[in-house]
Amino acid sequence: MSILHTRPLLRQRNEGLQLSYQLPHRVYSATSYPVLSPNGSAIILYGYDTGLRIVWRGGRAFRSPKNSVPTAETVESETSESSNDNAVMIIDSDDEAGSEPPKDEQPNADFEDEETEIDSSHPFEHIIRYIDVPLGTKVLGLAVPQFLPEEARSSLDPLPPILSKMMVVSAVCADFSTRVVTIPLTPPHPRETNSSTWGIQTLSLGGHQEIPLGVSITFTYQGGEDHHQGGRSRTRLASAAQASTVSHKNEKWELLVATHSAESSGTLFVHRISISRTSAETPINYSLSPHLICPIQRINLPTPAKSICFNPCSYPSERHSNLLISFSDGYVKIYSCLSPKQPNLSRGRRASNSDADPFIPEGRWLITLYPGFEQSTGGIIRRKTVVDAQWVLGGRAVIALLANGEWGVWDVEGAGPTSDPGPLYGQSNMHGVTGGSLTVFAVSGRIMGNLPANKSQMSSSVPEERPKFAPMTPSTRRVRETTLLKGTQNQSQSFLYGQVSVVQVNSTRDPNLEESILIRRGDQISTIPSLFSLWRNAVRTTGTFDASNRCKVVDIENVHLFGENMISISHLPSTSRKGRETDHRGFDILIAAEHRLVILAPKLTGLGQEKMHSETKQQILNLSPSAETDQAMLTKGELDVGGMDRLLSGMAGSNRPLGLRSPLKRSRIFS
Repeated sequence: MSILHTRPLLRQRNEGLQLSYQLPHRVYSATSYPVLSPNGSAIILYGYDTGLRIVWRGGRAFRSPKNSVPTAETVESETSESSNDNAVMIIDSDDEAGSEPPKDEQPNADFEDEETEIDSSHPFEHIIRYIDVPLGTKVLGLAVPQFLPEEARSSLDPLPPILSKMMVVSAVCADFSTRVVTIPLTPPHPRETNSSTWGIQTLSLGGHQEIPLGVSITFTYQGGEDHHQGGRSRTRLASAAQASTVSHKNEKWELLVATHSAESSGTLFVHRISISRTSAETPINYSLSPHLICPIQRINLPTPAKSICFNPCSYPSERHSNLLISFSDGYVKIYSCLSPKQPNLSRGRRASNSDADPFIPEGRWLITLYPGFEQSTGGIIRRKTVVDAQWVLGGRAVIALLANGEWGVWDVEGAGPTSDPGPLYGQSNMHGVTGGSLTVFAVSGRIMGNLPANKSQMSSSVPEERPKFAPMTPSTRRVRETTLLKGTQNQSQSFLYGQVSVVQVNSTRDPNLEESILIRRGDQISTIPSLFSLWRNAVRTTGTFDASNRCKVVDIENVHLFGENMISISHLPSTSRKGRETDHRGFDILIAAEHRLVILAPKLTGLGQEKMHSETKQQILNLSPSAETDQAMLTKGELDVGGMDRLLSGMAGSNRPLGLRSPLKRSRIFS
């Protein structure tokens, strides 16, 4: 059984549909790729017992091959030639030795020119292809580079050429290794079953003596350490387009991979992998060099890290190599992986011998972020536990999820709409601060809601509180009736499992970055449609208060996982389709459970349904002025017998005039 051969379990929701794909194996980690494939498909990746699976969902379908079904006449002619004249076959093969590729000829991934029309009985995107990458071990964690799609990026932002044709994925495996896998963005044709022709490359990184707990990847540039040299950074940033053109000639792009494990009270490894250019005749022109894999750093951490992630900024930015490391002890650190270590030379000599004295990346701790304190039931005061932390506001701020359900944003560089300038106000980056700390959240909130029934994800250190008696008042009677037998539900119970997913939903050319936040706390999901709008609404002292949902923390309810635990959650890019709601968000929600993938997506409508809905709407608009006219004439006492008949017919049906509602219903509207 596979996800291609089974229809998803479809379930209606208030916000759209829930699609549940049951899988034949256990899922350990899942994520989505940040960009779409050339045919418009969204890409899902997840790890299971023996490797990695890549799924292409939606987009333009494969084009049916012409004359793919041979006729009876051609079959008879081919069989007669092969049986009667065997020598002719040998001569033909010799003559066509120069153009032998009929054997090697693989079906090209040719797609339809237009999108597939939506079936009203299956109003969702279908899975068009999936492939497996066998690794021979469990894949426990996945990481993909964070970059914006082409329509949201600036033309000055250089992009590694490999990302235009390949997707790069890093996988944490159960055999203590970290695999880096490159897969073509375009799905292979379904008739192309030979995996050796898919252009997949796999590299293995070692060094850990225990199973790595997490991985993060980003792209850097060879020799890019000198870009961190203070005054010259702005000129380097201004020459981003020039760096992009030079990269096509010299191909000095490199992949930066960071992994961490719990060995020796916490260990962090940083690898650099060179990207080489292959022959221009092959369809895949770029590959990862297996001979130049060098671990540049091995850092001993004070305690085992909980999660790591690189800054989402691209290369010429000085913060592109900053690594956000969260610790379960209650703090988050920012580490610069490519801070240069220069020899003690004079400025003039260093300028003249720039080629002879290479910059050696040493790494440096920049700043520490601390949450507040909390008092446990035993009266012990301790720092709040950090569950996950991610970059926001284009890598200039950090959002953290705490175990008690609280979330907050540290405005590291003063980029938010707040009066507090932040510790790095007026500076272009955080490299000028070493050893600093920040403790106050610029904006914060709390995830409230019903606690899930599964208590395995909750901290066992919080005992159940016993109910206490209170004076009986009308406001406390109903609460006390439920707590006398069930006990109080402590909304601040700790959850040690959670996740924060961030995606930018507008272009970098816009003055304010709009980012959507998904927060998973246990099996509860909440979303912040626009972090910047919520932040601005929270600190605004003048002006109109925005009460829209984009300025609130919205709980995503009515999600059924069929009794399974939630593994991960992420934003899934959605294809632009005519039948998709125009006011809907530009992404779907991907949820991974133990043995299934769940996608929360809007209900799609076909072109015929769209036309029918528009015609029905137009008819309603055409009829509505007549009803309003009858109501106005009734108020004036000038309504004739025909108008009265129409009003009485409307009262008997569903089109009852608003003016003839009963006083009881009218009072309920304003109550």
